[in-house]
Amino acid sequence: MTKAKKVEIYTILGCPYCQKAKDLLQQLKIPFEERDLTTHPDRRAFTNEILPGHKSVPLVLIDGKPIGGFSELKELHAKGKLEPMVFGEAC
Repeated sequence: MTKAKKVEIYTILGCPYCQKAKDLLQQLKIPFEERDLTTHPDRRAFTNEILPGHKSVPLVLIDGKPIGGFSELKELHAKGKLEPMVFGEAC
């Protein structure tokens, strides 16, 4: 089996879309590292620096490449592209 690429998710406490993104990853058995920005002094600037124009959480990265938030994650899955992106399978 191919080793999964590193998946990171930036979140804040109490964010429903953060929870939905984590739930989807867990449902798909995609391992991820959560980065809690709850107490970050300027998380909007932080996420915007990673992905210009993205000023909210969650923010999901796969192998360091930002893919967006929950909507983008859900769309990738719906199109059958998320798992191949993470596990390196042919698209």
